[in-house]
Amino acid sequence: MHGGRVDVRSEGRDQGSEFVIQLPLQVTEAEESSPAADADKSIESALPRRRILIADDNVDAAWALDALLQAMGQETYVVHDGLAALEAARQNRPDLVLLDIGMPKLNGYEVATRLRASAQGKKMVLVAVTGWGLDADKRRAHEVGFDFHFVKPASVLALKRLILNPVRLAPIAEA
Repeated sequence: MHGGRVDVRSEGRDQGSEFVIQLPLQVTEAEESSPAADADKSIESALPRRRILIADDNVDAAWALDALLQAMGQETYVVHDGLAALEAARQNRPDLVLLDIGMPKLNGYEVATRLRASAQGKKMVLVAVTGWGLDADKRRAHEVGFDFHFVKPASVLALKRLILNPVRLAPIAEA
């Protein structure tokens, strides 16, 4: 998705392994002027500023998503467990809540259920951002009140579209 590549090398058993990850540092002129890039830029320039809560126990994933959303001009809050997500939602009143499902203390399903039971939680757009992508996972997410279900990593375009038009209680969608 990032235009990079991963190489793995080893001399054999018990010889160790080398993992090389290459990611482009900048977009080429051809990519910059493509129709997809032009559409992406027009969406980004139209993005309103939203308050977004990110709850993920994978600290690196949470901070990477935070950096991406801040680069898009969003106001973000990051927590790493379900109880902290409930408290951050109460204090910060986010427009969008991006919840991992498999978190400690309370999982994302429990957090969504509790948020939906609160007056302010009824107004929030809840998005499952998870590695759990089976049809049963998506159904359960919808049943407990998630508006959208994105399998990690959520695409940048899907996040931009969500920020542009966060529709509360729309049919559950996949990025």
